[in-house]
Amino acid sequence: MSKIKEDTHFYLDNASPKEVTNVLTVLSLEYGLTPKEISDTLRDNYAFEMQKDYTYSPRRLFDIGLATQIRKGSAVTYRLTELGLKVQNLLGIDQELSMDLMHYLHYTGYTGEPTQRKNLWSYRRCCEIIWGNMRKISSTEIASIIQTEMREKFDWLDYEKREGIRFNNKAVNQVYSWLGSLEPSPFKKGESTLTPRTIDRYEIALLALDEIYSSSGYTYGDSVIMDDEFIRKVSSVFMLDLGCCKGLLGIGARINQSVKISETLTGASINLTKPFKIDNI
Repeated sequence: MSKIKEDTHFYLDNASPKEVTNVLTVLSLEYGLTPKEISDTLRDNYAFEMQKDYTYSPRRLFDIGLATQIRKGSAVTYRLTELGLKVQNLLGIDQELSMDLMHYLHYTGYTGEPTQRKNLWSYRRCCEIIWGNMRKISSTEIASIIQTEMREKFDWLDYEKREGIRFNNKAVNQVYSWLGSLEPSPFKKGESTLTPRTIDRYEIALLALDEIYSSSGYTYGDSVIMDDEFIRKVSSVFMLDLGCCKGLLGIGARINQSVKISETLTGASINLTKPFKIDNI
């Protein structure tokens, strides 16, 4: 039995939100396209020029589960997954929601499997550091923190290799680029202070609630007290204003039968009885 090759790609390649969404637009469920074919299609039919290395954005869609990657010899083609088709359709109807969903897929994409791209772990940690400080920290400072944490969390990897394992300020800039694509962005133009976001889609709060259930060790059906600490955790996924997040959870509980809020002696509690994923939107 061949040994599973562990991914060591912590670096966030230059796959900008604009290019990634354009690539998503031209992919199909029915047939695969090579990166060059994607680039040619965008240039000829949409007057959009991809960057010189046109492999980054299709690969990112694969990493976050919106595309499949098919290898035949040296040829690599990409086609949509069912989830990719859903987000592609939403992109034409509600771009703001679509960008939130792609951020969510970056943020929640790393679950610890050895073959998963570790750049999704990097993305989440960058977001957590930024949220924890509530300000725009220099990319160099965040990169230094990530470099230290990489070695501590994944101490079995060979960090002396000349290729593969790296992370720097340019990778952090990619995270800031994706956060800047959110509407509203947590960072107003010219300001370094993080402004928690106010939105009106309750589904976003339910996605965040589901993520906190998963990452914090709760079981579906557990009642959790909605104290400030818990609401802050839920808010962190999409960098939401705490009052907005709590209000959206309340709306979600009235609309969606899988969420229940009840009053207890120690305060309001929330109960997510079953998973809430993008498919539920």
